[in-house]
Amino acid sequence: MIRCPICQRALRPFTNHPYAPICSEACRKEALRRSGYPTAEEEPQAQFEQLQATHLYCPTCRRSMPTKERLLLTLPSGHLFGYSCAQCGTDVGTKTDTTRASS
Repeated sequence: MIRCPICQRALRPFTNHPYAPICSEACRKEALRRSGYPTAEEEPQAQFEQLQATHLYCPTCRRSMPTKERLLLTLPSGHLFGYSCAQCGTDVGTKTDTTRASS
């Protein structure tokens, strides 16, 4: 008989998971937590904290183009960066970076 390694619930013998079958989504999250992986509740979108755009849509060129990043303002809440199209120079976006505020 195959059992879930988290809750020890008996699983059907024809379970398609050959390596440590997990019975539910809650057990899968618990298995990840026990193995040391950060959960979405602990670190919300941590991998996107310092995102830098390399390509953005340019309305003049009418396609995704490489961008140039430049510092526009230094604010108490952080730095304001502007993105412009590398081909034609059109402004295509801005970003406020709060992680560089203390520097």
